[in-house]
Amino acid sequence: MSSIFEPSIFTVPLSFEAHAIAQHYQKQQLLPLKAKQVYLNTLAVYAVDFYLRCLGFEVDANQNDSRNPMIVKMMDVADLWVKQLGRLECRPVLPDAKVCEIPPDVWSDRIGYVAVQMSQTLKEAKLLGFTPTAMAKVPLSNLRSLSEFLAYLHQLQEAPLTAPLAKVVNLRKWLQGVFEKGWQSTEAILGIDMDLVSIRSMTLLKTDIKRAKLIDFGMRLKDQTVVLSLAVSSNIDETISVLVQLYPGVNTYLPPNIKLVMLSESGETLQEVYSRGHDNYIQIRPFRGMSGDCFSLQVTFNNVNVTEDFVL
Repeated sequence: MSSIFEPSIFTVPLSFEAHAIAQHYQKQQLLPLKAKQVYLNTLAVYAVDFYLRCLGFEVDANQNDSRNPMIVKMMDVADLWVKQLGRLECRPVLPDAKVCEIPPDVWSDRIGYVAVQMSQTLKEAKLLGFTPTAMAKVPLSNLRSLSEFLAYLHQLQEAPLTAPLAKVVNLRKWLQGVFEKGWQSTEAILGIDMDLVSIRSMTLLKTDIKRAKLIDFGMRLKDQTVVLSLAVSSNIDETISVLVQLYPGVNTYLPPNIKLVMLSESGETLQEVYSRGHDNYIQIRPFRGMSGDCFSLQVTFNNVNVTEDFVL
């Protein structure tokens, strides 16, 4: 690999073509601030696309969420689909910025985040580095280098199955009709109308969206399965309300002593509940949070733990 492709910073000229593409997507927006956001996001995606093509990676812009008018209208997204690897987020950075900001909209379903600094005139963009994990604000001084980025992509290429990336479930996306793989309607998994089953609990929370996921504890526990169910709704004060319940997968009742735990981002236990002998479901107390709040749900049975991570 020639050293020309392994600098600490890679500069991409933003050609007439780049600006024409950005203008095309900008014109689809009615609000000035949203139009500016889309313009910069599109230029950032163009720059990373150019860089990866130089390195020989295949990309497919047709699979970008950033080219989907409905998704762009509702979310701050600047993704690029890299074939055989997944979705890479390309975040624009203003000339005098000290941090790369990553919106909660894109904290899941990403293989990494590249910081792309725009020049004052928007005639060029500089790829400053990357981070493999999301946080609200990443100091530019903490970014990993482009040489590490190349090694990181090759590592993903060589072992995509043996080193899967952790997935964070974005509950704000649920309110927009976008669901992660494995999360289905409760009726599809359990075959019953959950509004009827859970009517006593649902009086505590006006439910807009419900999704559930089958949790399999595996052969060690005789293929015991349970269903983790979440109900989410948006509130006038821009918070999101959440109701979490756990149901038996195939049996009438949950096995005794299954534990459902809610953990904070730092791993602190916030709530926990155990099943008894004849519980057909258990739940933790309904709660609400602000955009960007993170939490985990852990289901434990006979010393086997299954954990799912979420962001509001």
